[in-house]
Amino acid sequence: MAGSLRIRVENAYDGAPRTFYPVVVIGAGASGIAAGCRLKQKCGCDQFLVFDRQSGIGGTWWRNRYPGVVLMQDRPAFFYSFSFAPNYLSKTIFPSGRDYIDYLYNVVERAGIADKIQLNTEVISLEWIEKDAEWEQYISQVYGQDSRGKKTEAVEIVRAKVVISAVGVLAESSEWPSSVASRDTYNGQLLHSARWPDKISLDGQDVVLVGSGCSAAQIAPALLQTKVKSLTQIMRTAPWLVPRVEEPGGRDAYAKWAPRIYGMIPGLRYTEEASCLAHMRALAPITYHDQLTPTYQLGCKRRIYDNDWLRGMHDPRFMLESRPWRSVADTSITVGDGDNAKTYHADTLILATGFEATQFLQPISVVGRHGLSLHGLWATRGGPHAYLGTAVDGFPNFFLILGPNTFSGHTSVIMAIENSVDHAMRLIAPILDGQVESIEPKTIAVQTWLTGIRRDMASTVFASCQSWYNGGGRYNSVMYPGYIDITHTIHNRRHLLSAESVPFAKETLCLPPIQYSDKVIQDTFDLDSRLREVDILWNKCDMRWASTYWVGFQVANMRPRKKLHGK
Repeated sequence: MAGSLRIRVENAYDGAPRTFYPVVVIGAGASGIAAGCRLKQKCGCDQFLVFDRQSGIGGTWWRNRYPGVVLMQDRPAFFYSFSFAPNYLSKTIFPSGRDYIDYLYNVVERAGIADKIQLNTEVISLEWIEKDAEWEQYISQVYGQDSRGKKTEAVEIVRAKVVISAVGVLAESSEWPSSVASRDTYNGQLLHSARWPDKISLDGQDVVLVGSGCSAAQIAPALLQTKVKSLTQIMRTAPWLVPRVEEPGGRDAYAKWAPRIYGMIPGLRYTEEASCLAHMRALAPITYHDQLTPTYQLGCKRRIYDNDWLRGMHDPRFMLESRPWRSVADTSITVGDGDNAKTYHADTLILATGFEATQFLQPISVVGRHGLSLHGLWATRGGPHAYLGTAVDGFPNFFLILGPNTFSGHTSVIMAIENSVDHAMRLIAPILDGQVESIEPKTIAVQTWLTGIRRDMASTVFASCQSWYNGGGRYNSVMYPGYIDITHTIHNRRHLLSAESVPFAKETLCLPPIQYSDKVIQDTFDLDSRLREVDILWNKCDMRWASTYWVGFQVANMRPRKKLHGK
């Protein structure tokens, strides 16, 4: 489909020119890259632009450059590659952050969309212009910086018919904990895992590392490979630790043969709590066994697939501290209360405190119909939400990739990304073809979906503890409360690899079909039982299309014109 909408410059003669794009994608991480690729491959559209505020593609993987950074230790590289661009060439089971960035750049080059990505450009705000049925966007582009680090920026206004948010959930980092006093009194070096300096040495320093998630579990053993004087790690809660698969035959042999056999590696099996504890006790010093025993159910937080962190705890320079962090002063930190308090010297303090995953689309201002603020709407309804995680009532032609309640948690996020992208492409296609002016979910559809999500979330393991999934105990807007049945399709669907389903909930996340008058086009997923007879609003729709709608995620029962009119 070539489409009738084209990139153009408007108001040029009036001295206030602005560029119109049929589609704007916000974010050039894995979600934005997938959206760009599928716009071109599925919709035949090359009239789009991807904005990203960073200086390179990759999203959170471009930003996170801490020591030891590895692409998710819970699934092999194959499961973190797109079905339309499988990664068989990884020389390790768990590639580094650099390796994954190289893979994404390769995907972009092969898809021919490198010229569609504009870096160093931040989207500040979005506003729906009703009379034009377009989104007006304020963007800030960084052109460079002087010797003092001051950036040169320019603000520009652009328009778009369709906006795809590929901002992701790991965009805004969690900063200083609100429970820790005296932040301004700390005079040591302060680092964050999401903003690691390019060149830095911690040799000879007393280092304190805050956090016990995946990032902290990678940073700790990496620092112990350097000449740090000491490493004290502050852990609020113990994670569930699962054995990490080692490269068959050793790393050198695997690197040699992996590109030939990578497509044959099966998914990993889930382990039970007893085997996780046995793994931890086999590798960690006995003095830490009680501290490393979780007090919540397996699956409530993301598991850590690790061997190196536990082994590194035997290093005499390492100290694991589970008393709560209370305050800082000069170059020291204090944990515990009263007689149980203890102070550690900290030349450098590293915050591996993760991200504000529940703060979707922060800090972008999004204003839809009738001046309605997206964040304001979410606040009145109790938290971020979207129909099937992809669209919100009152915000036409606006689609979220990896939106609220689409995260799988214990499986590859690529599955959720591709499902969201494929959904969005089906809805965007008639807009780009000029047959539909705008599309949005009905309010009843969104509310019914939200009610079901909250009802089902209460009976899952995700509701049993505080985690970054629920913002420390608040409404869980991140996780999908159902089984995630992953079917990764490769070689143009000639082979299938399946990973195990998440054993902590009840349903199946699926891809609804597009139904035409004579047949149903359905992918390799079954229709979700959650979908009700609540569909979508097609505004100013070309009435040559069928007026009845298909049940489910904003997909219409559309008839091609030639079948309706014999053309």
